Order: sequence, then C-alpha cells, then structure tokens
Amino acid sequence: MAVLFFSAVLLLAVQVLDEDDDDDPLPGLAGRGAVLSLHPGETVEDLFRVMRLAEDAAGPCVAGDAVPPLVDAAVAPGALGCVRLRNARDAPGLWRIDFEGPFSAGYTFELEGEDGAQVVLDQPPVGGPAGRPVLADSKRVASLPIVLPPGGASVLRVRIDDPADLADADPVLRPEAEFDRAMRRDAQGMGALLGAGVLLLAVLATTARLVRSRPAGHFAAYLGATLLAAAVNAGYLNGVFPGNPALPAGALGRLFGAAQLAAHMSFMAAFVDEALPGAALAGRLRRAGLMGGAVLVLLAGGALALSDPAEAARFLDLGFELDPLIEDPLASLPALIAAAITLAWIGAIIGVSAHLLRRDVSGSRLFALGGGILSFGLLSAGLGIDAFDPFDDNPFGLQFVLLLDGLIFAAAMTRQAFGLRGERDRALRKELEATRERQAMAERLLKARKDADRSRTLAETHRNRLALTGHDLRQPLTSLHLAVREVERTNPPLSKTLRTSLDYIGSVLNATVDDTRPDDLSEDEGQFHTETDPRETIEVALLLHNAVRMFADEAAAKGLTLTHESSDLVVETVPVTIIRILSNLVSNAVKYTQNGGVVVRARMQGDTATIEVQDTGAGLSPDEIERIQQDYTRGSAAAGVHGDGLGLSSARDFAAELGLSLKIRSTVGEGTCVSVEGLPLARAD
Repeated sequence: MAVLFFSAVLLLAVQVLDEDDDDDPLPGLAGRGAVLSLHPGETVEDLFRVMRLAEDAAGPCVAGDAVPPLVDAAVAPGALGCVRLRNARDAPGLWRIDFEGPFSAGYTFELEGEDGAQVVLDQPPVGGPAGRPVLADSKRVASLPIVLPPGGASVLRVRIDDPADLADADPVLRPEAEFDRAMRRDAQGMGALLGAGVLLLAVLATTARLVRSRPAGHFAAYLGATLLAAAVNAGYLNGVFPGNPALPAGALGRLFGAAQLAAHMSFMAAFVDEALPGAALAGRLRRAGLMGGAVLVLLAGGALALSDPAEAARFLDLGFELDPLIEDPLASLPALIAAAITLAWIGAIIGVSAHLLRRDVSGSRLFALGGGILSFGLLSAGLGIDAFDPFDDNPFGLQFVLLLDGLIFAAAMTRQAFGLRGERDRALRKELEATRERQAMAERLLKARKDADRSRTLAETHRNRLALTGHDLRQPLTSLHLAVREVERTNPPLSKTLRTSLDYIGSVLNATVDDTRPDDLSEDEGQFHTETDPRETIEVALLLHNAVRMFADEAAAKGLTLTHESSDLVVETVPVTIIRILSNLVSNAVKYTQNGGVVVRARMQGDTATIEVQDTGAGLSPDEIERIQQDYTRGSAAAGVHGDGLGLSSARDFAAELGLSLKIRSTVGEGTCVSVEGLPLARAD
C-alpha cells in the first residue's frame, strides 16, 4: 500500500512538471510572433504552439501576437496554419517534424522555399483515404527532412483535416541528428527488450516443463502478450496497416491488453493454487481474469462498431487520460469501464500479495515486490503520463520496467518451485523413513513368526513327550495301587500315606494328559487351552494335613519337624491346583532346611485366606529371592541338594492361574516364609 501511495504522488508530481514543460516549447520564444528563428541542433517541443492560423493557403504567413496560436484558436476541419522558419546561423540546419506515434487526426505539412512547395508529411485522418502516408519511417510518424541553408528562411504550412486531437498531438521539430539518435535508441531498446523477453520466455517455458510449474506457463503467456503489446505500441506493426494505422493498431493493442489481463490473472490463480492447494481464491481470480478480458474485447468491438473512427481510435489509445474522462465522462464511458477494470486488476494484485504474505508462503515477498512494480506500471500507462525523465527520452522505459517486473515474478516462481520441491522432498524423505520402519517392522514380525513357529514345534514335541510319559506312567501307577491294597492288611497307617501320595500323583498325571490332548490346540493362536477345573469348597485343615503327611517321612529322615497348625477356614478353590502349589512349597522347605523344622499354617486376611510355609533354613538375600523365581534357578544354599529349580516357579505359575499371589519373606541365617495369598473364603449357606 505504501509503494502504491508514493507511486501515485510521484505520478501526479511528474504530470504537473510535464505540463509546465509543455507550456514553453522553446526558451525565449514568447513575443516572436509567427517567425521562428532556429539554431542548428535546437529543438521545438510543440509546433502547434508557435504556428498561427492562416486565412489562405497561398497567402502570406501573418506575424504578430494578434493572431492566436493553433492550440488556443477555434480550429475547424480544413483549417490552415503556418509559421516562418529562419536559420539564424551561418551553417545549414536539418530538422524533422516528429509525432513519434500514430494519431487519429489528419495533418498535411508543406514546406515553401525558394525552390517551391514540398509536402513533407501527410498523415490522413482515421477513416480517410487509403494509401500510405508520407512517413520517414513506418513505425514512427515523422516528416521528410526540412533543410534550411545558412541564413535561409522557409514557410511551414499545415492543413488540419480533423482537429479532434490538436491539443494532444504535440508535434516536435527535432534536429536530424537527435532524430537519428532517437531512432537508434528505439531500435536498440526494442531489440534489447525483445531479446531479454524471448530469453525470459525460454527460461519460463523450460521451468514450466522441467519442474511442472503451472504458474510459469501462465506467466509465459502473459509475457508474450506484453511483448506483442509493446511492439504494437512502439509502432513496429504500423507498416502492416494501410492508411492511418492509429485505429487498427489501437484495436490490436487493446486485444493484447485483454490477453495480458486474462493471462496475468490466470498466473496469479496458478501461483495461489500451487502455494495454497484448494484455495477458493484461485478460482475467483481465473473467472475475474476471463470476465475482464472479455469485457475489454467487447468494449473495443463496440467502440469500433458504434463510434466514429476518431472517437474509436481515441478510446483504443494505450491507457486512459484523466482530463477527457472528467470533461466528457458519458462519451468516454468505454474508457471509464476500461479504467475500472485496470483499477480492479491493481486491487487484485494487492489483495493476492497481502494474502500470500499473511500466510508466508514460498516466494510471497518476491511476488509482492513484482506486484508493486506492475501496479506502478499500470498506473503510469493508465494516467497517460511519463513517470520519470528516462521515460521521456526512451519510449521503452515502461516496457523495461515491466520486463524487470517479469524477472522478479520469475524469481518468485523459482523460489516457489524450489520451496514446493523442498516440501515434496521432505515428504518423500518422511515416506521413505516410514517405509523403512514398516520394512523393519515386517522383518521383526517375520522373525517373530519364525520364532513362534519354532516355539510351536518345540511345544508340540514336548506335548507329545508328555503324552507318552503320561501314558507310560499309568500302568506302573495302577500296579502301585494294587500293591497298596496288600499293604492295607499288614500296615494300615503306611497304606493310608501311600494312597494319599498315589492319589496326588494320579490327579497330576490326569491333568497333564488332559492338557496335552490335540483337541485343546487352537489352530489360530497355536496355544493350548484347558478347561478350568471347577472350584470346590474345601477345608483348609485338610489341605494342610495332606501336605504334611505327604512329606512327613522325608522330614523325619532328615531329623526335621514338619507340622501344621489347626484351622477352621473353608475356601473355594481348585483342589488339585492348590495341592500342587502346597506340595511344591513344602517339598522345597524340607529339601533346603538342614536343622529345625517346617510349619504350615493358615490365617484369615480380610475376606480371603492366606497359607504360609515357614522353615528354619539358611534364608535368602533379596537378590536370591528375585533370582529363584525364574525357571531352572536355585539359591546359594542348594549346593549338594538334588533339584532342577522348577518348584518355586511352577508354584508361582499355578498361583497365577487361580488368581492368587505368591510372596516370599526371608532373612539370611533365620529362614524363609512363602505365603499364598488371596484364597477366597467359602460363602456361608
């Protein structure tokens, strides 16, 4: 906004300065009347300010300030004007009348000298007779050379066929050397402009193809329309049109202007779409560009169809001037609409720049800079003034500013393209990392599956072995039961102890064989499933009594006492599993106690019962307590004692199956107490 504000201030200031300069076509000219003394190399900025009305084409050119200049007089079609030219030096002088560009009005300039009269410039009005006018160059409206010998004088006459643009014509009497420099400067400037433009077009086309940048393609179309419009406005296509080229060249320039608008709006839409995919702003910009371009084309066609040639050519001039709009706004309605479209274009540029800057997208700052320069150029062209002094000397100054704007926009697109490529590269790297992680996970899953297959195979082998072992033990166990019947007749107490042990072994054997049946193997999980034994109500005293009786002889053989405390608690549990837990705990206590004894007791803890097995063995350190709960691991006091280190771990696993907890408390040198906690008490009927 600040850039646009200062640009507008500068434009208005320069316009005032330009108007002041136009009021003084030649320093010291005031009071000369209709006689113009020239020095070789001297330039007269506006001939119509020094030429006076003439009554007769063959009559004398009246001198004096009583006759007003052409620009201040009431000039009718077909009016005549004249001025006396005199070479004030003793060297010959050579000048040209230079209009620089085509215009709609018709002027015929004739030079009267000692050798007679010669037409030096014949510019027919728009809609006038066909045929080529007398021009020094096809792209520049200028006269044939005007030669004044040393001290010589001639009369320059003009016939004005259409005075519509008299105030704005500004014919310049320019020295031949300066005219040649201007022509060379124009040719060099246009060549540099076209060369740089074509090079930039090639860069944009390559960028659009290599990085698949849609903004680059749309901007290439905009730049092409800009270069063609510059060529038309510079007069390089004037030679194509017969007669006065102002009207067809203006129509062609307006057509390229419409293409510029539509292409640039499409470029902004593509830039927004690349930076902010899915943004609704992109679609609105495309529609606005197409509508604005279509309106400009329709206005140009309407002006050609409905207006007279002079008015149509006036509308088709590049840009619009403020003074005609203010003086006759109704007649200038097409120009007013075109001006509104131009202002809307500038507003769209500012809005898109602000939108991109707020979101800090890649290339937004360069885009905003290019948008500011383009807005400045559009205001300069629209107001019909030259923005800075270099533009006065070089008609391509504005085009070079727009080319600079194109370079900045190209840099913005490059920055955006590389920014988007960087984002895509980062996304690809993340995707690659995710793919690697998925591959690593797949490898881990494959390894786990292989391990599971090996474990399943090993489990199947163990299952088969257990099944065979169980089958092989059934027959000896049956024989032992038969032998116990013989013992009952001779030693009933021993018989009772043996039967208890054999019943326990039988229950364990049956449970093991049941667990290894193939019907219990899940095909989907590869695990054995056993039906939970039904819970039964059992007296704790019976559990304690059986556990003590099973290992009483072993304890007595070592000189240990093995006792249990009486209890009246009744619990609900799986008898076989709880007996297996107690037998493992009592067996370990007897096995690893060398002196003293083992006591088995039960106590109530809340609404549950706890069974404890306490011995007077060597005790365990905290590290040993943690270690011996692992399979095949025993404590330091187990040296010399037969065992495989499975008793405590199996008791822990059985307790977990019943939802119980196994806790160990021990003091080195004093003994160990292992408790089974969480046995649910039987409900009273």
